[in-house]
Amino acid sequence: MQKPLIPALFFLALLSFGCGKSTDSPDNATAWVVTFFNDKVDKDDETALFTGYSFDLNTDNSMVIYLPGGSTKAAKWQLAKNDTQLVIGMEDADMFAPVDGLVGTWDVEEYTATSIKLMISTTLSTVSNPNQGEKVELKK
Repeated sequence: MQKPLIPALFFLALLSFGCGKSTDSPDNATAWVVTFFNDKVDKDDETALFTGYSFDLNTDNSMVIYLPGGSTKAAKWQLAKNDTQLVIGMEDADMFAPVDGLVGTWDVEEYTATSIKLMISTTLSTVSNPNQGEKVELKK
């Protein structure tokens, strides 16, 4: 009775790990939350500022930011340079601290189905953001 279960579990594992699935967008089973954020000026850990925020990165490169209190803010995200950079953009970003610290170009240090680790890009960004953080980690 266990033998038919093993192939079924193997098949489910293949499906869940993206058999034929594009790797250019995060899996959106649940929202992402910031688990680490430090700013580039004073290098302080400012993770607590993101309490109550979560983020959906959709396959159409839209980003939904869930703000504390239940409202949302639209943004955009895009992978660039052979998926080694993540670019986040948002209108009126300076009006939405601390989320404005995520806007800019990031180097991707790690990307898995449950973890994203980003470091401020070492190349010039097309849009300079003085509020951009130095390092950010997101988890599901």
